[in-house]
Amino acid sequence: MRQRNRLIFTAMKARTAKPSSRPARRIQRAGSLPPPSAPALAIDENRRLLNRYRFVEHEGMRLLAGWLPRAETFELKCELGRSLWEYSQHVNALYLRLREIQSPAFQAPDDAALVTLMHEALHAPDEFALAAGLYRVVIPSLIHALELHESTTFPNSDQPSVHVISHALLDLRAQVKRAGALLAQAEHDGHVSAAARAWEKYVRELLAAAGGVSGREPKTATAPRAPAARQEFTVPREAGRDARFTERLADQGVRPPEEDYEEHTIEEFERYSTEMLAAETVALVMFSVPGMPWEFQYDTARHLYDEVRHCLMGYEWMRAHGKDPFSSPQYLHIYKWRSQFPPVMQYCMLTMGNEVHAFPYRHRRVKAHMESGDRLSEQFVRYDIADETQHVRFGRRWLPELLKHVGEKRPLARFTADVLRIWQDQYRTGKLTFNVE
Repeated sequence: MRQRNRLIFTAMKARTAKPSSRPARRIQRAGSLPPPSAPALAIDENRRLLNRYRFVEHEGMRLLAGWLPRAETFELKCELGRSLWEYSQHVNALYLRLREIQSPAFQAPDDAALVTLMHEALHAPDEFALAAGLYRVVIPSLIHALELHESTTFPNSDQPSVHVISHALLDLRAQVKRAGALLAQAEHDGHVSAAARAWEKYVRELLAAAGGVSGREPKTATAPRAPAARQEFTVPREAGRDARFTERLADQGVRPPEEDYEEHTIEEFERYSTEMLAAETVALVMFSVPGMPWEFQYDTARHLYDEVRHCLMGYEWMRAHGKDPFSSPQYLHIYKWRSQFPPVMQYCMLTMGNEVHAFPYRHRRVKAHMESGDRLSEQFVRYDIADETQHVRFGRRWLPELLKHVGEKRPLARFTADVLRIWQDQYRTGKLTFNVE
């Protein structure tokens, strides 16, 4: 009886149902994602591409670390530091994603042409050639590859990759815009040489030989020949500054007494404006020990960019007080002095010397600024203290690993004491000895 009643009810419902004038449509549940508009990337192709992107930005970090001390144009030097740090953020995000879909997470790309592209990029004839090759050629190709990847991978299954890519694109597009303005200004000022243009063409040919950053574009049949402008890269032992800097080799001298608040504060922030020297030393260390773990490179990228920001903090303060930051003494001999020592000694001098010993003074300055009602100076110094605290943590974490990496036999405490003795005898007294082996 129940079965018969169910059949009767179904028949009545069918007779009374109103015909729909709208075509049948597929219902998409709230929160679901539409299918990709093109055939979605298979997971093997996905990991291959992600690894290529990771390789380009990872090598880009070392490229910029090598060039940052050498670059002379201040705005470009700052951009190299910022770009390097942004690359480290992207590489770390790609590392976290790649370790979920391949092991090991970091793998050399199976494309000799891509490896050649990034290795050759180091040997640019000058800073504007470097910038043109990177920001006009390599990064636009990376942006194109990421945009295509974002739109063709599985939007739900591969959402972690989409998240990484979408955030990287924000940084990379902004980089190209900022660097493009710097290059346009250099062109206008006549600073972009024929050698730089030849180098940009060469990098574009190297990229074409690799099939673009993705490797999915048509590849040229033969590898390009390097132009005569190519210059074998050597580690910079002197820091570059452009012609606006008029006092390059000044001695640090004696600061005005802290009791003279106004004059001492001017000197305090003049010295902040010279913290590019610290960024340049960190860059040199980073470039010189490429075999260190990824986490060291990641922390060092942050350390480097912090010092760039501290330098800019000094510029901001000076301009806010009607002063020309380019007239501040640069003390370039300090970088030259530090660069003579092995990288692990440079790192020890900076983290266990300069940074550890700065805290008592910095805390006194915060108190002085608060008592004077100088909120800008107070806030700047407090941010600096936060950053420098982290740098000391970096030093304590990575010095033991650096000693192992270079095969140093002395225990950590003995090594640190020996290095700080040199730092005290020379840096703190101003009696720097050069040609140290």
